[in-house]
Order: sequence, then C-alpha cells, then structure tokens
Amino acid sequence: MKVQIARKAGFCMGVRRAMRLALKAAETSGKPVYTYGPLIHNPQALELLEKLGIRDLKKVARAEGGIVIIRAHGIPPEEKEELLHSGFEVVDGTCPRVAKVQALARKYTQDGYQVVIIGDKDHAEVKGILGYTSGKGIVVSNFQDLESLPPLKKYVILSQTTQDEEIFELLSQEILSKYSGGRVINTICHATHVRQESIRELARECEAIVVVGGRGSANTNRLVQIAREENRTAYLVETPEELPLEELSKFQKIGVSAGASTPNWLINGVVEKLAAAGNPLRKLLWILLNSHLILAGGLSALYAGTSLWLGSGPKVPLLLAAFFLAFFAHTWNSLVAIGPLSLCNPYKARLFKEHERLLVILTLLSLAGALICTFRAGPGYLILTAILGGLCAPYSISPLRRMFLGNRTIFIALFWTTVALLFALNFPVPIQNLLIFGVLTLTLSAFRALYIDLMDLFEDGFLGQESLAASLGEKRAIYTLGFLILIGATSTLGAIKAYGLKALGLLPLWLYGIFLVFVLRKKPLGQRLKLEYLGEGLIYWYLILSLLATK
Repeated sequence: MKVQIARKAGFCMGVRRAMRLALKAAETSGKPVYTYGPLIHNPQALELLEKLGIRDLKKVARAEGGIVIIRAHGIPPEEKEELLHSGFEVVDGTCPRVAKVQALARKYTQDGYQVVIIGDKDHAEVKGILGYTSGKGIVVSNFQDLESLPPLKKYVILSQTTQDEEIFELLSQEILSKYSGGRVINTICHATHVRQESIRELARECEAIVVVGGRGSANTNRLVQIAREENRTAYLVETPEELPLEELSKFQKIGVSAGASTPNWLINGVVEKLAAAGNPLRKLLWILLNSHLILAGGLSALYAGTSLWLGSGPKVPLLLAAFFLAFFAHTWNSLVAIGPLSLCNPYKARLFKEHERLLVILTLLSLAGALICTFRAGPGYLILTAILGGLCAPYSISPLRRMFLGNRTIFIALFWTTVALLFALNFPVPIQNLLIFGVLTLTLSAFRALYIDLMDLFEDGFLGQESLAASLGEKRAIYTLGFLILIGATSTLGAIKAYGLKALGLLPLWLYGIFLVFVLRKKPLGQRLKLEYLGEGLIYWYLILSLLATK
C-alpha cells in the first residue's frame, strides 16, 4: 500500500499560535492557566493541555484569577471585557485572520452597513464575529436560511474563515441576486482554500482518503465531505488505532489529510501505521530508532571517526563503552521524564511505558557494560565513564533542567563531545589538532541535537524551554543550524594545515548538513522516520568520510 500526504494538512497558523501561547503561559507564568472554551477541536490535543494543567474555564466550577487564553476562533468583545473585569489576565489567541474579519464587521457596522456572515451559526468563530455587529448581524448557513432573510439595502457579505469556497460563492451570489447593492468580501483564510484544494487533488490521485482530526471539527468534517464529493471512499479517524486496516488493505494508494486542529504528531502516527501495515521492516526500523539503538551507535561512530584523526583508531572496548553510555544516558532520562516525553513524542513515550521494565533492566546493564569496557581500556576511561554516568543520571529530576534556556540540547551536545573526544585522545596530541577536532566534534554533536529538537518542535507537541529549538523558535533554530555548518566547514578548512589535503575529505559532511537543513525547513508531513534517520546519518557519514580520508 502506497501512502500519499496532502500538500497542505494539519495545524493552521492561528491554531498553532494559540497552542504555543497556552503552552508558554503554562510553563512560565506560575499562575493557573485556563482556556475560554476548548482551545481547539481535537480531543488528543486537549488531553495534552490537560496534562499540563491547562483547563477549560467553562468547565471549572470556581476559578479565582489566573490567565485565560482566548482561542483562535475569537470571542465577542463583551465577553472579553467580562473576563478582564473578573480579574483574569487575558491572553488573546484569536487568529489574526479571524481578528481581521472581526475588524471588518465592526467597521462596516459603524459605517451603517448590515453585516451578513456566511458560515455555521453555531460555530464559535461566527458567534465571535457577530459580537462586533452591535446585534445587527445576520448569519446564513445554507440555502434554507435565504428564505427567512430580511430585506437588505446597504449591506456587506463576510465569511467564516474556514467556510467552503464553493458554498460561499453560491450563497453570496444568491443574496446579491435577491438584493442588489451589496458588497462581498471573501474572508476565507487562504490556508483553508489551499487545504480544500489539496484534498481534491489527493482524491483524484488516490483510491481512498483518510482524514485525521476531531469529529467535532467543522473543517475536518468538510474535508471528508469534499473527498466523498470526488467519489472517493473517505474515513475520518482521530487516532491511528481507529484505522480500519483490513478495509484499507484492498486499496493500492491511500491519501492522508488532516483538519486545521490536528497536530503533526497525530498525522505522523497515522501515516506511520499505514506505511508499516504489512511491512515488518519498517516496524523494525521504527523500533531501532525509538529504542535509542541507532542513536547509541551514532556516539560510537562519532568516537570512531574522531579517533582516526586524533589517535591510532577506534578500540573495541571504547566503541562498546560509547554505545552503552549513550544508551544509558538517553534511555534513563527518557524513562525518568516519561511525562514530558509524552507531551512531545507520544508514540515513543508509549513504547517506553509498554516496555518499561525491560528498558530499565537494559539501561542498568548498559551502564554496567560501559564501566566494564572502560575498566578494560584503562583507569582513566573508567573514572571518566563513572563521572559522566553520575552526572547525566539525575538530569531529568534535578534543577539542571531549569538552569538556562536550551540547556538540554546543549548538555546533550557537550556529553557527546566529551565522550567522543576524550575516548579518542591518544597522547601526545598536538594542541592544534585537539582544538580543531574539539570544535568539529562539538559542532557535529550540536547540529545533531538541534536537528532532532526541531523535529520534535515540528510535531506540534509541547517542548519545554530546556529545548534549544523551543527557546529559539523555528526560524532562529534553522539559522543556528546554518551557522553550525559554517563553523564546521571553517574548522575543516583549518585542519588542512595540520593534516594536509586529506582534511578536505570531510567537506562533503557539511554539504550533507546543508541538504538536511534544506529538507527540514520544508517541514514535510508524515516523514518523521525518514527525517530522523537522515539526521542520525550525519554522524555515520562522518565516520565513513574519516575512514576514506585517513586510510
């Protein structure tokens, strides 16, 4: 079965903005945080918010003070004033595009126009826009509503931002033909238009369509309707577990789209389950990646590559020690911080919960294995391993997590650099060589850690401020990856003086880094597995290039 993803799917800008405002308030304010009604129409995303203590104000019996997040749909102005007078700190998460429609409704009402809104009369966005019409707004949801439409003279037609383009055109033209002299302003969000067009394209290319999203989401249900209008079998699922795999197995090509309230981690989970159906190799690749085995091999590869330049080459006990130490550090902290992990990577967290006992045993055995291997390598390595193991074990339950912004990403990079560099040293080493590969190893480690961080950020889950990507934001994090490539390429050129032209053999490493940035900045949906393997591949590519250059 081939899986194709819609050109546009998942969180729209307004929903993502409202979610991030809520998450930021929960982490930094120290006050109770509420949403005014459900922040978005997705049960799984709302469950994530509840885990963080963010509750729906309308479901709280008694709330005294705190922060209230206005959802992306917006609210009537009088309700906002009421919240302020009640002593709440209001954070306005209204989508800027919805706010524009509200402003138009207010302007035309003040200019003496009657405002006609084409949309769902029960939708929160429409109710919010009506609040700006001083009680003179009219909602038209379907052709039946036209029959009860009062006479209109000076009027303007606006739209709910998630309205269907075709319905808006038909209804607005019908109103104009009935009452001349009206103005029409198409306020449908461009993202809505693109999302609807992309599912039409998808339906023409695929035999069946799976739409991921909440059943209470109007725009999600509209996507299902469009797919069926294109004479395609369409399924609406909220989670991967709801996929009717037996039914879907009869189709050769399946399209996947999602509503504007669907987080990327849910879309990726559905795509992964579809792609892995009947494909045991893909399931194995997913397990190898999420159980940290590929990651642990990466630290061994980093040590091995660096040892080829600084020492006499990798030693088997230290290769194993690096592997065991990486597995211990990352797996232990994931197990200890399973709560935060479930907020940014729920399916990986589920794997850890289901196999918690086995992973605890393997983690402790890994630490023991690292100590045994370094004992055989020499007392200095043993002491280093014991210190590193002791330092990283309590990280997730210590104040270190709150020490400074982005600290987890930075600590991971420093941990990898320390292991690779000190394991690789074979004294005496010229200080110039040590500095060059100290910078290069740190750059590689930081690039890999920030790259993985960015993928977690793109999942639309919750990353705390200990994540460098979350602290910097998407754009600055991408720029930082580019800056790291520049540092890495410069250090590679600087190695020519010490190693001659063979140092140029590492330059393709940074071309690969540019490729990774180019791919990641597009934020492709449903490709988490491939993207993560590409990211982990950077370190393995370093080992291959080092072997070729130093042979």
